[in-house]
Amino acid sequence: MALPWELRRRGFKDGLRHDQRVKEAIKKNLRELIAEEAIITSDGSKKIRIPLRYLDQYRFKYGQPQQGVGQGQGQPGDVIGRDKGDGPGNGDGEAGDQPGEHTLEVDVPIEELTQMMLEDLALPWLEEKPERQVTTVTHRYTDVRRTGSLANLDKRRSLLTNLKRNAARGRARVKNLHEDDLRYKVWDVHEEVHTNAAVYMLMDCSGSMTTSKKYVAKSFFFWMVRFLQLKYRNIETVFIAHDVNAKVVSEQDFFGLSSAGGTCCSSAYKAAMEHLDQHHPTRSWNNYLFHFSDGDNWPSDNAACKTLVESLLGQCTMVGYGEIRYGDDASFYGWLNQGSSRPSSLQGVFSEIQDPRFLSVTIANKEEVYQVLRDFLQPREESHV
Repeated sequence: MALPWELRRRGFKDGLRHDQRVKEAIKKNLRELIAEEAIITSDGSKKIRIPLRYLDQYRFKYGQPQQGVGQGQGQPGDVIGRDKGDGPGNGDGEAGDQPGEHTLEVDVPIEELTQMMLEDLALPWLEEKPERQVTTVTHRYTDVRRTGSLANLDKRRSLLTNLKRNAARGRARVKNLHEDDLRYKVWDVHEEVHTNAAVYMLMDCSGSMTTSKKYVAKSFFFWMVRFLQLKYRNIETVFIAHDVNAKVVSEQDFFGLSSAGGTCCSSAYKAAMEHLDQHHPTRSWNNYLFHFSDGDNWPSDNAACKTLVESLLGQCTMVGYGEIRYGDDASFYGWLNQGSSRPSSLQGVFSEIQDPRFLSVTIANKEEVYQVLRDFLQPREESHV
């Protein structure tokens, strides 16, 4: 005897519902997930394992058996019960008798996670240049078919087909969903060719950049690289690390360098400017530069940094500066500014730059990396300048 259709499809429906709940849980916790160490330390080409609170299915269950003695007529203000504390417990005492909160580890491809977070973003103010080389990749649903992957199931059209079939039989309602009712979306890859673009990523690797600060900077650049790989093709990336001296390094070395030495941020801007002149002239390239530091720059170097950034704005479509301020600041300025909202010496100098293409942000904890990415990569048109 064949199983009824509804029974055969129950596992499929449960799977779709569970996948939807997992995606909702991921989107709800993007700020925390984007700075997860397990993700940042991955090579970016595999699936990543994300811990989520266990998603239990709704069901009826028996209550805890209880007994007690009545207290008679109550009076206003009497305490009639107390809530039990939530969350995991610890410390001394007897063993507990209540279930704990479990976590579920979900494997998610890095491309899918990047798409969830950054799909609606873009390099701002992308200008037309004589040469075209950068390709933007987008996926669009263009057709509907009777066969396809369950991941591409068009629920609305499937229900509409079922409704039409039942209406033809004289009962216009959604019931007895059949396999012939299912419709699947078909998507095509659309490519648009844009002008050349290069992204320069500068990171402070001096001794004042503690492990937590450097981790925040690497988190930003990790997702920047993933975003560029997802959204664009043939885009060029340049990695520059600096303490007192600056040098162009490979992507692998950029994310693996340790902290040491003093700080001279102007060396990074000079290295970027020299590389721009040689490889990415403004007449043919849209250049973007992003620099992350704790702002603990040598005071006599600040004026030079301001002058160099103003010059770079003439060669770059956009320049972004991110200053990382943590409570465990090991720098002189971090100790001096504890409990104060006064900007560091470097950001204070940069605040004098009045150019809409220069964006400066402050990061106080790793959960702010997601918002900083959205601030820097918010789509902007030429008319907005």
